[in-house]
Amino acid sequence: MDEIYDKLKNIVSKKIKNADLKPEDELTSLGLDSLDKAEIMINIEDEFGIEFDEEEMLDVKTVEDLHKLVAKKIA
Repeated sequence: MDEIYDKLKNIVSKKIKNADLKPEDELTSLGLDSLDKAEIMINIEDEFGIEFDEEEMLDVKTVEDLHKLVAKKIA
């Protein structure tokens, strides 16, 4: 895929057992709770040098949502 997706996959994969992430995967279906999701978002902020507001974090449901949000932030 692309560099953003690869980095996201790496960050999310640290929290889940199945490293075969697909863009349509829902974060909750991967077994991630709200604390896991918050940790992932913090790691993404650190990795990409960006910040999310609370509403943006709540709107993220899938790996693709995460990808789109990061791509928008770094554009």
